[in-house]
Amino acid sequence: MSIFRKKTLSLALMLAMPATPLLAEDGRVEEQATLSEVSVKAQKDRKKDRFITQDRTTSVGKSPVSVQDSPQSITVVDVEQAREMGALNIQDALTYAAGAYSGRYGFDTRGDWVSVRGFTPSIFLDGIRTLYGSYNNTRMDIYTLESIEVLKGPSSSLFGQSDLGGIVNAVTKRPKKEAAREVNMQYGMYDRKQLAVDFTGPVTEDGEWLYRFVALKRDSGTQVDHVNDDAVLFMPSITWQPSDKTSITLQYLHHEVDTVVSSQFLPSKGTIQSAPLGRISSSTFVGEPGWDRYDMKRDELSLFVDQALTSQIKLIANIRKTNSSSETREHWASVGAIPDNAGNITRTIHTADRSTHVFATDTRLQGDFKLGETKHLVSLGMDYQDALWTESNYASTTSAFGINLYNPVYGNVDYSKLVGAERDNNKIVQTGFYLSDHIEWGPWVASGAIRRDHATNTLLRFNQALADVDSRNSATTGRLGLMYRFDNGISPYINYSEAFVPNLGTDGAGGVLKATEGEQREAGIKYLSHSGDTSVNFAWFDIEQINRVVQGSTPGGVAQTGAITQGWEVDARQRFGKLDLLANYTHMSAINDVTKFRLSSIAEKIGSAWAQYRFNDHWRAGVGTRYIGDVVGGTANLLEVPSVTLFDAMVGFTYGPWDIRATVRNIADKEYVSWCRGLNQDCGYGERKNAVLSANYKF
Repeated sequence: MSIFRKKTLSLALMLAMPATPLLAEDGRVEEQATLSEVSVKAQKDRKKDRFITQDRTTSVGKSPVSVQDSPQSITVVDVEQAREMGALNIQDALTYAAGAYSGRYGFDTRGDWVSVRGFTPSIFLDGIRTLYGSYNNTRMDIYTLESIEVLKGPSSSLFGQSDLGGIVNAVTKRPKKEAAREVNMQYGMYDRKQLAVDFTGPVTEDGEWLYRFVALKRDSGTQVDHVNDDAVLFMPSITWQPSDKTSITLQYLHHEVDTVVSSQFLPSKGTIQSAPLGRISSSTFVGEPGWDRYDMKRDELSLFVDQALTSQIKLIANIRKTNSSSETREHWASVGAIPDNAGNITRTIHTADRSTHVFATDTRLQGDFKLGETKHLVSLGMDYQDALWTESNYASTTSAFGINLYNPVYGNVDYSKLVGAERDNNKIVQTGFYLSDHIEWGPWVASGAIRRDHATNTLLRFNQALADVDSRNSATTGRLGLMYRFDNGISPYINYSEAFVPNLGTDGAGGVLKATEGEQREAGIKYLSHSGDTSVNFAWFDIEQINRVVQGSTPGGVAQTGAITQGWEVDARQRFGKLDLLANYTHMSAINDVTKFRLSSIAEKIGSAWAQYRFNDHWRAGVGTRYIGDVVGGTANLLEVPSVTLFDAMVGFTYGPWDIRATVRNIADKEYVSWCRGLNQDCGYGERKNAVLSANYKF
């Protein structure tokens, strides 16, 4: 890397070295009051604010520091507020977050697709990476979550193998001291029916044992014909707190999702381009009802330990074991095929059985202390991850039976092509050691982190005649930020951070892929009023990526190149009595550093706004708008998908223990293309109108 990087890492190490470990927190906002010494001066004593979240501490930073006092860009999305705005999943919840392009691949039952500042982020759950490989895990259900934290830009100094887009960290519901019980019922478009419960409180009168039980059952269709979205889950957890020095939580999750892949990979002719018979409907299903399926299952056991060792030192340990699997049976319109004028097109038939087995830990000492006139928050830790993902029964070939896109006739599964094959398996073993220090000296804040990683990525050949392919990588990454806090709540800052992501496999020509690396330079201004009713975040960023993996010039091969994104983002929130206002906008340039073409499927301009008003103790209403700029497809940008503006709305009524809410996303039911792979390639539709009526009963 550059001389600038070497100097920056040296300075980060110098900032971190004087530190000794101290007091920590478990990432839950309930503990925030004990950390007032390092909280923003504007913070006031009040209940957790669901709308203005800038005074919250986060678990994604691995130190008990508020968003306002962190010299880097972080967004915290309160899940209950996101549900108030119509969110049904993480992808929906991030559509009102600055810097995040959520839903980049349109309506998709397979997962939550989001890019942050032009790059894909790594997905974490309670501070531990949760996704390895593709299409082998359940989609996290938003009802099990308290909040979603977005740490923008490279974050390898804290999390090791993390993509340049940063970290999207989902925070699960934990047991609480105060008893609370709710039953949630939903009914919506596409015959959506969902019943969920969330019970929590003390098990014993002295509060030494706490519990929480979250469960859900859903039966739902979707905007695509013959595509369901059914789920069942239960997530019990129990906390043992024998004293104010010890908290140990054991959590179990069982989650099953029975669905069908909603992405039909429809041709550009008839979606983004004209066709003799007009536009292909977004409800078109090109698979086989009753045969196509995408079923997922996940079993997960997590242990969270928070143990005070002294008055200044805590031990934090997060341990998780996950087993997940998926079964895919799928048809799609053949990619690159052009339908005839009558709408007939060939189909690809595909099968795959996938699984993931992950053991991961993150253990650290945290502490706070004073050194002269400076206050330090230090984390010294080690994390470890051992992940194996497998793939078998794989088939992907052209079916003998095509389909008509305007008048599909079903009942033609080409079983002769279903000769499932074994596939190479993948394994990652990584160990990382990290040290971070958050230093306060009067109005000044300096935050630095340094990390050393050792990772082995292995391609396990199913054909024993071929040798396994090992890719061993070691890297030292760092982060350094500096902030000045004015008394009026304005805090300008600068930040530098790095990313390191080992790549698995070969380039198709016998060469082993190099690790993807990158760095970000960021400058911004944060503002939080003394009343806590106004927050503003502005950030300018410049991210450079090297050894980006892209499609190669030979069939089945890949190449490595670079990418650069530069731009700015702003997020503003204001409360005027009973009126809450939110607005954000992101403007950037995201290009391939070699070809100078735009990055595919990345909107360079995105914005959103939301207004919500509480008329009285019973009635409230909200309205929002989302703007998605144009995107391009293909490495040569030969196809442009136009921009779109969408509108959302909400009406809520509270009476006694009941809360009833009606939400509508894309209220105008605009049918729009969200992405295209390229000219005469496949495209996908965005989410159509979706209205849901929710009734919540608390007792």
